[in-house]
Amino acid sequence: MKKHVLLLLCFFTFFLSCKDKVNDEKIVDIQKKDTLNIDVAEIKNLIKLQKNANYIDYRPDNPYLPSEKDLLILIPFVEQELKRQGFKTISNEEFEKKINSLIKDTKIKIKNHDSFTTIFTNDFDKKDQSLDEYEFEFDTDNQFAIKKYNFLIPILFLQDIIKIKKDNSYSITIPHYVVTRNKYLFNNSKGDLDWLLVNDQDFLKNLVIYLGYDREPRINKMVLEEYYKTFSGFRPIENEKIGTFLFTKGWENNFQVRQGLVEYIKNNTTVNDNRFIYALHDYTFHLYDKDLDGIYGTNNPLKMFNPVEKAHIVSIIASIEVPAIAKYKPQNPQLWNYAGSALYNILVEHPELEDIIVKHNYFGIKNMKQVLEDTIDEIDVDKIKRGEDF
Repeated sequence: MKKHVLLLLCFFTFFLSCKDKVNDEKIVDIQKKDTLNIDVAEIKNLIKLQKNANYIDYRPDNPYLPSEKDLLILIPFVEQELKRQGFKTISNEEFEKKINSLIKDTKIKIKNHDSFTTIFTNDFDKKDQSLDEYEFEFDTDNQFAIKKYNFLIPILFLQDIIKIKKDNSYSITIPHYVVTRNKYLFNNSKGDLDWLLVNDQDFLKNLVIYLGYDREPRINKMVLEEYYKTFSGFRPIENEKIGTFLFTKGWENNFQVRQGLVEYIKNNTTVNDNRFIYALHDYTFHLYDKDLDGIYGTNNPLKMFNPVEKAHIVSIIASIEVPAIAKYKPQNPQLWNYAGSALYNILVEHPELEDIIVKHNYFGIKNMKQVLEDTIDEIDVDKIKRGEDF
């Protein structure tokens, strides 16, 4: 009986060892399949060249100017690591749709290449020559939508991606933010959005401010809250500058409204919170008055928008502010302490605004007809009280 037990144990041990050997062989095969054909000498040379590239405050004499080659060599390494870390590659059609949705209202330049599309998140002086010259610089924060493999990356230092050992073997790693950005944007991973909101806020801000990505309320909240706090720290306070995020001009000078930010402010204005709508109230006056404090720089709304665009902006803000005043001011007059709405004050100074709004069918804003009529009635009543003629 003992001999039988001993033989059974020996057989079981042999079976497990064979099973482990098979698994080991499978792992080796997987590793071989995942191994990339790379030119080690070329990579070493590029790493050496990139050490002499401009980056933030590092400005060497005769710097190395990165090119398309510096981007293309990254693609297979990033593609392999994204898959290893759970990124699911989407179809070409779906990727193109998502990228077009991401940049549809962008105020920055887009440039198509055979293998990728450059999304310029810097504007320099907005001249094509300047943008093209710095397209692949490491400190521009430009984003590259990689075709066929269907992911989004910035330009990355090669030495941060691949580590080559003395025997020319290598290991690959990519920054975690590359994984989380792609899984959020293209795999709709809300868990990765949680990580980005804590660890990659600058990227999310650029999505909103430069690309007009305003479809995620949690990102909108982060952007508006942070910038409102920042602008509140200025002296004089410049909270009205959040208006530049909602209303802007595109690369081809087309008027754009960040409707997601508008909706966020509309849905989050309450009896105890009028911060954003009052900031926009103040912003409207800069549409018609000189920027005496110079707070807007090249984004001066007085010069940026034509009369119709200004009327459109005023209408959007009024469609939120006027109903909010009627609803919340009686409940909290100390907080809602402005004498009148922005629309009221601007109509008094610029009565031609009424004709523009009516002529353009209230800009398609559902409650704007009622808001305009109520405000005009309010102005007329106040004139009667003051004994003024119409």
